[in-house]
Amino acid sequence: MIKVLIVDNELLAGVRIERLLAAMQNIIFVGQAASGTKAVAMVAAQTPDIILMKTPMLDMDRTAFPQFFNRADSNPVVVFCPTLDQFDSRQKKDTLIDAILNACKDVHSRRRAMVAGARSHLYVYSYQSIDSVSVEQIRLLKADQKYVRAYTADADYTINETLKGLEQEFAHLFVRIHRNALVAKDTIQSIRRDDGRKLAILKDIEIQPEISRRLEPKLRKLTSQL
Repeated sequence: MIKVLIVDNELLAGVRIERLLAAMQNIIFVGQAASGTKAVAMVAAQTPDIILMKTPMLDMDRTAFPQFFNRADSNPVVVFCPTLDQFDSRQKKDTLIDAILNACKDVHSRRRAMVAGARSHLYVYSYQSIDSVSVEQIRLLKADQKYVRAYTADADYTINETLKGLEQEFAHLFVRIHRNALVAKDTIQSIRRDDGRKLAILKDIEIQPEISRRLEPKLRKLTSQL
């Protein structure tokens, strides 16, 4: 869960944002501070991960605020939102949601840096939603333009990661079979020939990713050891 604090002297704006946060998964609204001074106290008490701050605040300027919290134990991600009280268009609402999701990504990156070893879950970001998928449930990771599609037995997810980074982090679990695909080692059942191509037959999913000629010997060696 990610905890969010709002800093805005307009109560109505805070209520609107609280409703917005309530519709987003895995995010908790921890309160609203009407001033920078009150925000300092609430950060100490609530230890938020993200602060949505209206600018300017009369008692604390744009420079002093993040400098203070960079020294705080929780070290929250500070997002300046000069139009927190303006929800008169879908575009402005979408802009705020994007800012919140980007801040969530920063929070998850910080948490990952503090933990040694490979992650147990990958985060999935979508409009008004933050979800996670267990790495052990993933059968196939396939590059899709700027993102990676993660396939499990029950669903598929778009992940904001690079295939190369995932390969390095989870080399003990996945093997590359093509420049655009990694498969879970324990899910490989067989290799099938199809019109000159070689396809990997995987447990629990219907997708049969193509195997490159260069990587086929490595995959056959692996399957013989399984």
